[in-house]
Amino acid sequence: MKKSFLIQFALLILLIIFTNMGTRSSETLQEDELGTAGGMRVELTGDETVFESSPANDNPPVKGGTLVLAESAEPENLNSYTSTSAAATRILDYVYETLLDYDYATWRFDRPVVAENFEISPDGYVFKFKIRENVYWHDGQQLTADDVLFSLKAILNPFVDDAPMRSSFSKVVSAWTEGPFIFYVESSETYFRNPEILGGFHILPKHIWDPEGLLDRYSVEDLLNPTVTREEAAIKEFADAFNVHPQGRPVGDDAKPIIGSGPWLFDKWVTGNYISLARNDHYWNTEAPFIKGYSEGSAYLDKIIVKVISDATARLTALKAGEIDFIPRMRAVQYFTQTNTPDFLDKFQKVSYVVPAYHYVGWNNDKPYFSDKRVRQAMTMLIDREGYNKYVSYGLGIPTIGPFYIYSEQYNKNIEAWPYDPQRAVELIEEAGWLDHDGDGIRDKDGVPFSFIFSISSGSTSSKYLALMLKEDLRKIGIVVNIRQLEWSVYVENLRDRQFDVVSLLWIGGLEMDPYQIWHSDNIGDRGSNYVGFRDAEADSLIDNARFVMDKEKRNAMYFRLQEILHEEQPYTFMHYQRDPGAYLKQFYGVKWIPIRPGYKMYSWWRSTSMMGAGL
Repeated sequence: MKKSFLIQFALLILLIIFTNMGTRSSETLQEDELGTAGGMRVELTGDETVFESSPANDNPPVKGGTLVLAESAEPENLNSYTSTSAAATRILDYVYETLLDYDYATWRFDRPVVAENFEISPDGYVFKFKIRENVYWHDGQQLTADDVLFSLKAILNPFVDDAPMRSSFSKVVSAWTEGPFIFYVESSETYFRNPEILGGFHILPKHIWDPEGLLDRYSVEDLLNPTVTREEAAIKEFADAFNVHPQGRPVGDDAKPIIGSGPWLFDKWVTGNYISLARNDHYWNTEAPFIKGYSEGSAYLDKIIVKVISDATARLTALKAGEIDFIPRMRAVQYFTQTNTPDFLDKFQKVSYVVPAYHYVGWNNDKPYFSDKRVRQAMTMLIDREGYNKYVSYGLGIPTIGPFYIYSEQYNKNIEAWPYDPQRAVELIEEAGWLDHDGDGIRDKDGVPFSFIFSISSGSTSSKYLALMLKEDLRKIGIVVNIRQLEWSVYVENLRDRQFDVVSLLWIGGLEMDPYQIWHSDNIGDRGSNYVGFRDAEADSLIDNARFVMDKEKRNAMYFRLQEILHEEQPYTFMHYQRDPGAYLKQFYGVKWIPIRPGYKMYSWWRSTSMMGAGL
């Protein structure tokens, strides 16, 4: 197959960077088709709902030992509501708990956790949760319905810096308790994701986060009333304290630990180094109501240590040296070419797995260069997504045309992806009026040169390659791309404030998605998640109406139409769903993979030796 200049440029970058590191040539890639590189490829598209990669072991699971895993980024904070990073969620899911969670046998969001059971009123508007009476916070205090109500109030407080999360609760109209263990919440609509939204938020301990009871005097109705929130200073006073609460950043030896109710206790956060969790030996959930073999005992490991190693090469070096035990996500070149020695495969198990997460390039629709859909379409046709996937991602990417999970019933398989077509792209750019009017070699329109900044996270090598490839291709047609690398915390702030031209990121979703948070125009500005500023009246109408259609076939038909609109408008270039390649030490058993983020949970993992992985 004839290679485009884009692919040649990508190969040049890879050859320069990976000299003497085993980078494959294009011919080898074509002949070998990559295969599994000595690892397991997790597939959960059929009847199998949980995949186990560790070998059978006749010995029963034992408690003890440490697992040290490496992550590329450190959370900006550990406030469950204000944090937007996946790194934070992966920590907090072990410390805090929810009323409900996924049933791992059916993947419906209806398994009681902190709730003993729940009921939905006949009209579908009111949820009643019976709270278990044996749930205790890590400091020994009992968890009650007051904690649940407080947590919902915190989410709904308009001054709490949680706009992306709060948007999901836009249809909540009331909530109240009935005694210490009954919690009610009412929605204005019969929203199809109500069980996941109303039962899926982390419950925070009221006595820790609001010891003075500032929110006690206000109802949910009050917090939803702009007049009340403007006039009552205590509401903002609470939010100001909540946004910077020390529980959200418990750094250092003297920090008070995060208080949750989950199977692991917060242990320590050494900034720039690691976050550690310790098993909660007094965990309330001795019955472990999951599917058999998944998590009996709730937790076996004594400790989980999450080390922050931003450099991918350093992560792999640490794994080989025995300093860490598990890399959840390594670079494709590492998985396919740098870990195929007999010694490595004898010591480590390699796995590639998929979660509902897609890679995209976001074009700020409010910038003059990207306000015209023809230009956005052209940008998509200038990115050789197939070549990028093959030569940079080693074929790990699964092509996608939109934001819905490719293995879900919501995904519109009838849409044909935009082709890689530089010639047609140039035609569209010129149709939109971007010509070189002043002869300086750079296209311009209305006196504005076509020169933009591609912002990338400093820890993302793949985004860097993509930006470099696009920079070179656009240079040839008179468009200037400047690349700006930012630390993750700065990157997130710029994103939420919409201070960017172009970004490259992942969105991590659920098995069933509501596009409101990301795609509705209500969520432009005010630090909402419609970062690119996509506006379309029909799309808004579809999103609004589909949320409350309980018939799945009718709802999915509306989402199919939404995907057609997104395909035409191209506010994002949808790259692919990514298989995450990882590797872990073969001393671990009970290693299971699931189709929700991050693709695994540590409840079932146990170690055949009590040896500490990193001696921390």
